[in-house]
Amino acid sequence: MPFVTEWSTTDQRNLVVFAPDVLKVFKHYRQRFFWQPEGGGILLGRRRGKHLEVMLATEPSHKDRRSAFSFVREADGHADIAEQAWRQGEKLIDYLGEWHTHPQRVPTPSIIDRHEWGKLTLQRSKLTPILVVVVGTKAIHAELIDGVQDKMLSPIGLSE
Repeated sequence: MPFVTEWSTTDQRNLVVFAPDVLKVFKHYRQRFFWQPEGGGILLGRRRGKHLEVMLATEPSHKDRRSAFSFVREADGHADIAEQAWRQGEKLIDYLGEWHTHPQRVPTPSIIDRHEWGKLTLQRSKLTPILVVVVGTKAIHAELIDGVQDKMLSPIGLSE
């Protein structure tokens, strides 16, 4: 059994487990230098009741629009990976949410982030929350959002 890292929401009702490879992707794309563009992708894994097991984070594709202060994910590439994971995972691998980086030690979601996340929740059932992750240089901001009640995960630090 590989080592995984887990965090819970501040109310202790939801558990989110990140596979080590997901954390490696986050660390690889964090913006440690001012000239590095934001990166991002989608999060895939299993829903286990109220809990999430994040098994895969797609990496930025050449079709995504990236700059030092913005990231716009294009569906091409990410959707193909999601469909392949769904098929190979016996149709149990699901879209769990989105991730992207910010050039901050401890990231704070922007107004644009919150607006985009709001649009995502409108596409889903209110009973199916999505996980949103913003990766900073030293910490991760993560929330479960469903359009009714957003839940922050306990603070998550990034090791070197």
